[in-house]
Amino acid sequence: MAKRIMVKVDEYQKDGETKGKYTEVGVILNNNNGEYVLLDPTVNIAGVLAKQNSLAIKSGKESRDMVMASIFTDEPRQQNAQQSQPANQPAPIDDSFNDDIAF
Repeated sequence: MAKRIMVKVDEYQKDGETKGKYTEVGVILNNNNGEYVLLDPTVNIAGVLAKQNSLAIKSGKESRDMVMASIFTDEPRQQNAQQSQPANQPAPIDDSFNDDIAF
């Protein structure tokens, strides 16, 4: 099961609530040897720190010298598919694309 490493870089308002805008910086995976991290090399960690400090100052908090990241565990996708599709029933067939296509 993968775990996503996410950093909060901004906030926005939706339906009267303050929500966080997150950027994924990597994933934590595991194998027989234990857990390991894959970091996205395209993410500028210094830029993330600058955005987090800007957000902190807007909120009246002190700036930091380290990036704060959250770890989110991904739920298995098979479980979600099984919940939406009743057991022992095949998925409905979409016949709308059965026409022959001339090339």
